[in-house]
Amino acid sequence: MTQLLKINTNNVAKQTINLCMFGLLTLAPFMQCAGADDARKILKWKDDKNVTHYGDSVPAQYADRENSVISKQGITIQRNKPANRQDQTQNLAKQEQDKKDKALLRAFTSEDEIDLARDRNLQLDQVTVEGLQLQKTNSQKRLAENQKYADRFTKTRKTIPADLTADIKANQLEIAKQDQQISDRIAAMEATRKRFDDDKKRYIALKNPVGTNTASSETLATVKD
Repeated sequence: MTQLLKINTNNVAKQTINLCMFGLLTLAPFMQCAGADDARKILKWKDDKNVTHYGDSVPAQYADRENSVISKQGITIQRNKPANRQDQTQNLAKQEQDKKDKALLRAFTSEDEIDLARDRNLQLDQVTVEGLQLQKTNSQKRLAENQKYADRFTKTRKTIPADLTADIKANQLEIAKQDQQISDRIAAMEATRKRFDDDKKRYIALKNPVGTNTASSETLATVKD
């Protein structure tokens, strides 16, 4: 009798397992369909002419506009508002400024170091300017000598030699080129001074964050850590 009960119990268990497996296999396709339906979104957006469109994705040219996710019944499930471009620009500018601030605080430990770095950067330009000015002085001397020589021909009503005329023109072009080079170097030096002056002002503001924005304090704290 006991053996008969065990056999019946085993048969019942097997039948139960078979029924469960059959049920799962039967429901699987429906579950997959349901999952596919949930994953498939219907998007709603408007074009340049304010005409409403529907689809599974928003075209790239309208990606920065408001769109909605709707159900098959036309009910709005979610509204997607584009990020404000001005806010994005401000966030990018803030991130860039934070990077510069951290680099500035890592590069210098005092205001005097900034002044020394400025002077080192200016030194080479200053030497270059002095060299160009000396070259210009020599060019001016050569030009003066050639012009004086040409004046002799003019006074005696003789034709100025072609090679002398060419030399005078070359001297003038050389001086003009040197003037431009000197001007460019001086402008570069002014830009260097301004850059280091701006860095120094920013450094002072970061080191003394009283009255400055919170981002400055956070940047200083991050560098200290």
